[in-house]
Amino acid sequence: MAQQKPMPTPASESKQPEFKFRTKPVQDRSIWESWAVLPAKTRLRVSLAITAFAGLGILLSDKLEKTLPPPKDASVPETSSATTESS
Repeated sequence: MAQQKPMPTPASESKQPEFKFRTKPVQDRSIWESWAVLPAKTRLRVSLAITAFAGLGILLSDKLEKTLPPPKDASVPETSSATTESS
């Protein structure tokens, strides 16, 4: 039985897909294309930083609401259409 040799892969065929926007000048890229060109580690760090900032904002707003509750006698301000109808 003859042993088959694996076919060599052409040099132009790489394992990662070629993206055309990687060769575009920076001024011609969209925001999405610029984001996609960033290294994966950088994209991960930026995403985690944004998520952490949002999470801290939610926690701080809850804590602030507990320490400074809204006044109980505060009424909802009327809209301009409601005031014109009552006159």
